[in-house]
Amino acid sequence: MNFITSKKSLVMALSSALLLTACGGGGGGSDSGSDKSADTGSSSSPDTSNSSETVSPTVPNDTYTPSKPTTSPETSEPTTPTPSDTNTTNTKPVLKTEVDMRGVESKSHKGAAQVGSNLLSSQRQACALGGMADNDELTKIATQHAQYIQHVFSNSRPTVFNAHGEEDISDIRNWTGKNNPFFTGTSFKDRLLKARYSNLAYGVVENISRVTYYSSAGKVASPDYAAHSMTKSLLAAPYHMRLLVTPNLSQTGSGMIAYKPYGKAADKSQGYVLVNASSADKKTENRTVNGLFTYPCTDVVDTNTALYNEFPSPVAGTGRNLGTDPIGQPIYINMPSAKSIKVSNIKFRDVKRNIDVPVDLLDYSNDPHKRTAYELPKNEAFILPLTDSLKSCEKGRRKGKNCGLYGDSEYQVSFDVLVDNKTQETKKITFTTGEVNY
Repeated sequence: MNFITSKKSLVMALSSALLLTACGGGGGGSDSGSDKSADTGSSSSPDTSNSSETVSPTVPNDTYTPSKPTTSPETSEPTTPTPSDTNTTNTKPVLKTEVDMRGVESKSHKGAAQVGSNLLSSQRQACALGGMADNDELTKIATQHAQYIQHVFSNSRPTVFNAHGEEDISDIRNWTGKNNPFFTGTSFKDRLLKARYSNLAYGVVENISRVTYYSSAGKVASPDYAAHSMTKSLLAAPYHMRLLVTPNLSQTGSGMIAYKPYGKAADKSQGYVLVNASSADKKTENRTVNGLFTYPCTDVVDTNTALYNEFPSPVAGTGRNLGTDPIGQPIYINMPSAKSIKVSNIKFRDVKRNIDVPVDLLDYSNDPHKRTAYELPKNEAFILPLTDSLKSCEKGRRKGKNCGLYGDSEYQVSFDVLVDNKTQETKKITFTTGEVNY
């Protein structure tokens, strides 16, 4: 995690290996990895023999904290940027789900990258956190780094790889470091400095998702649909989500690259890497939220149904393997004005089926990553829906098993919050999942 502060044919086997990486610093961050298998759109058992695509990057050491201004934070209701600056649509985009793999060019797909940026912006706006304006500088930085990553995975199969770094790796030296034609700087900080990014002093966050699709029929998610799905996955992973909904972010840029994974059949495998870089600017540097906010919030639609993996794991120490026993879309709770919050009396209800979903609470008191770069502040928490008893998978070999929350379903979540051990509030939200993600 890097944070610079202030699929449908008759006979088809389909699987995907997804890597999520978000970097953060200046008070906490993580390098996050996720690997999952997918049955989506498969009419036969999917090929899940893709463990070699699982990357567990090391904790980054490239965090950088510029000097902070002495001005007090601006505490107010966040303003929503004008429509000319941001994408204002909070509806599911019309995207072509599946294309012939032979038609996917190995190149930068600017339209798909825009899909990812637009989704991030619209989800933020839906929760009154303010949308983000497209920033050409960030787009160039993100695209160049996405090109670097694809060059590595098009030519090698690294066993250890920090997706946020561009350092030389001894066993794949020909494709890393300065031998990579897309090299722009060893660390995220280096890349930002080299690009002379104009808003560096106000806070920058980088999130990365990489996915490999396999299809025996040569069909694959289109670049647009892949970018949409990859962005949703970032918003379902706690340690990524909390950065992407930081209230002061106002600028964003994404890069989306398609490539052929090294050592895999070119007519049956397709790789994508999505890099997003977002930042605050001088006007929004101190923007915060007056009171409590959540993601998802009321009226958010088309969320993921499940979380299959994240590093660091939000369920570390529980014995749960998210790859085989996923949880549902987490609910993030943040109260910037509070020193601490205690969440209780949680109810997570499936409106259509009239059932309650069991939950776990992840907060400072039970944080498995205390005294690490990933430690949660005392004024943040996550509600984790435990979906083991739900038969939410709709197709493929996992039909009738746990795929998180049910797809295209409305959920009502309510809870109490004790603020600074003094006052208590009650919060209630309603959100809707999208199609089941596998």
